[in-house]
Amino acid sequence: MKSQLPVNNIFYNDKDVAHRIASILQMEETLLKQKIAYLQDVTDPGTTSEYEQGRQQLSDKLDTSRRSVKMDLVSRDDVTLRTRIRFEQSLRATSVTEEEACLIQDYLRIEATMLTKSRESVSDLYAALFDTDESTRKQALLSIEEAFRMKESVIQPLFSRLVELRQARATASGKIGFEELAFVELGRVDYTSQDVDHYATIIQSDFLPVKRRFQREQQTFLGKQALHPWDVRQSAYTQIVHHVTDSDTSFLDQTQAILESVHPYFADVLKEMRHTNHLDIAARSNKAGGGFCEYLPVEQQSFLFMNRIQTFDDLVIFMHEIGHAVHHDAMKETYDGLQPIPLEVGEFAAMSLELLTMNEWHQVISDKKDVARAKLEQIRSIVEFLPETIIVDRFQSWLYAHPGHDPKVRHAYYADLRETFDTDVIDWSETPDWKGHAWMSVIHLFETPFYYIEYAIAQIAALQVYHRFTKDPDQTLKDFIAALALSQTHSIQDVYARAGVSFLPSDSELKELVAFLEGQIEFWTNELEKAY
Repeated sequence: MKSQLPVNNIFYNDKDVAHRIASILQMEETLLKQKIAYLQDVTDPGTTSEYEQGRQQLSDKLDTSRRSVKMDLVSRDDVTLRTRIRFEQSLRATSVTEEEACLIQDYLRIEATMLTKSRESVSDLYAALFDTDESTRKQALLSIEEAFRMKESVIQPLFSRLVELRQARATASGKIGFEELAFVELGRVDYTSQDVDHYATIIQSDFLPVKRRFQREQQTFLGKQALHPWDVRQSAYTQIVHHVTDSDTSFLDQTQAILESVHPYFADVLKEMRHTNHLDIAARSNKAGGGFCEYLPVEQQSFLFMNRIQTFDDLVIFMHEIGHAVHHDAMKETYDGLQPIPLEVGEFAAMSLELLTMNEWHQVISDKKDVARAKLEQIRSIVEFLPETIIVDRFQSWLYAHPGHDPKVRHAYYADLRETFDTDVIDWSETPDWKGHAWMSVIHLFETPFYYIEYAIAQIAALQVYHRFTKDPDQTLKDFIAALALSQTHSIQDVYARAGVSFLPSDSELKELVAFLEGQIEFWTNELEKAY
C-alpha cells in the first residue's frame, strides 16, 4: 500500500485533481463574496439579486464538482483513512433544497429588518440591554419580545416548513432523522451524539454552580430580590470604562497592539486584513446582524464582519473573529475546498484568542478596577453562555425527533429546557412568553442547524488552553498555533491533543479546570477590592 497523504499533497502532484480543486475554490470564493455583499445591505436589490442568482447558478455546480472529486479520491489508497471516511460520509449527504435556501434567506431578511410597534429597529435595541438603567433595559427586552411576537405568524410556519424539508431530506437519504443527517453534513466523524450528552452532563454538574454564584452576585449588585431576563448582561463587572473610541481606525489600532503583545503572528494576520480591506465592523441600518469571519480560499485571506455597538463586548467579539482568521491562516496550506473546516476547531481557535488576549486588555483599559472587572466579566459571560449551548442543542435534537409537533409545544419545550439545563435564579414572571419564545431569535436554528454544541466543546477546550497559558505562555502559544495547522488533516481529538488539551475532559481534569476558574474569580475579585 502506498503511504497515505492528505488530499492537499495529492493535488499538488496530480494536475487533473489540482485543476478541479482550483475551480472549486474559485466557485466557493465567488459565492462567499456575493454573500458578504448581500449581508452588508440586505435591502439592496442589486446585491440581493446577484447573491440569489449566484446561489442558483453556482451552488449545484459547486456541490457536483466536490462530489465528483471526492468520488475519484475516496477509493485511492494514498488518501488517509479519516479523509476517505469523511468523503464517504459527505457523499451520502443531501443538498439543501432551493425552497429551504429561500426560507433561510427570508428569515435573515426578517431578522435584519425587524421593527417594533413604534418603528424602532430591533437590531438597535440589543445595545440597550447593556444600559445601567433598568427601565431602559426592561423596555428594550419587552420591545424585542413584542417585535418577534408580531412576526411570529410568519416565523412559525417558516420554521415548521424548514423542519419538514430537512426531515424529508433525511428520509430520502436513508437516515433515521435529520439529526443523523446533520452530523453527516457537518462532517462529524470524530464523535457521536453520546459524546454530546457527556457535555450536557458536565455543564449541568460542573458549570451551573459557578453560574449560580455569579447570578447571586448580580442580585446583590443590582439590589434586587430577583433577577429578570433583562438583567443578564448587568453585573458588578459590566461598567467598564475603556478607551476604544467611536473611530473604527482607532479600534483597529488598539486591537492590533494587543495582538502584537500576545504574539506577532496574530497581529500580522490583522495587518494583512487591514491592507486588503477585508473588514466591515461598523453597525449600519439594513446591515445583517451578527458577526462572522469567512475564509476566501483563492486569496487565502479572511473577511471579518461584525456590528460594533460601542460597548466592551466589541473588543471580545472582535478578538473572537480574529481567532477565526488566525485559524484560517494557520491551515491555509492544507485547505482543499472539499471538506468543511471543523467547527469544533474553528470555534476553539476563536474562543481561545478571546482568553489569550485577556492579559493585554490593560492597553485599552487604564483603570485597574476596570481591568479586574473586564476579566471577571469575561469569565462570567462564558459561564453564563455554556448552558445556552446545551439548551439550543437539546432543543434541536427534540425538534427533528418530533417533526410533526405543534408550534405551541415548541415554545413549551424550549421553556422546559431552561428549567432543566439552566439555573433557577431568573424570574420570568413578567416575561413568561419570552422564556419559551426566545428560540426565534437564534439565527443558527434557521441558517445552520445543529451548529451550536461546537460552542460548548470549543469553549471548554479554550478554557483548558488559557489554564495552560497562565503556567507556560510560550509553549502554549507554540502548541496552539501548531494545532490549528492540523485541522484539515487530523481528527478533532488529535488537534486538541496537539494543543495540550482534552476533547472529553475526565472528572479529575474538570475538577482542576473549575478549581482554576474559581481561583481566577477569587484573585480578580480581590484585585478589584484592592483597587477600591
